[in-house]
Amino acid sequence: MEQIVIRPMEQADLPRCCQIEQYAPDPWTAQQMAEELEFSSARMFVALWQGELAGVAAFQLAADEATLNTITVHPDFRQKGIAAELLKKGLCELKEQGAECCFLEVRSQNTPARKLYEKLEFVEAGLRRGFYKNPSDDAVVMTKKL
Repeated sequence: MEQIVIRPMEQADLPRCCQIEQYAPDPWTAQQMAEELEFSSARMFVALWQGELAGVAAFQLAADEATLNTITVHPDFRQKGIAAELLKKGLCELKEQGAECCFLEVRSQNTPARKLYEKLEFVEAGLRRGFYKNPSDDAVVMTKKL
């Protein structure tokens, strides 16, 4: 996958990452993204497709547990394996930093995301009924041992 480069997010990436995040089902605000970048527990990554910033993923690492908070790929770059590469690289980095497992929540009706997570060996661990708003949906909690 020479076309995809994954690297840690930098302050200079913030404007483009905020643009990309607006395509998420529940987008973070620019302020949330900027604040997250400053947290010592945050692990944020960007994906470059042929040199252009195309995706962003934000994880948290606390003790030996990681959480995927958001992952978004710009619509112009979807179906190219970018989200999978962001997840794989992020999980690899988190494992190297001591994470033993990773948790995430996904809308129950977000079939493409759920299929991706299952492909990467995440398993369902629970359900949070009515967790999401606009539109209302349940959150499927998934986990993966690293």
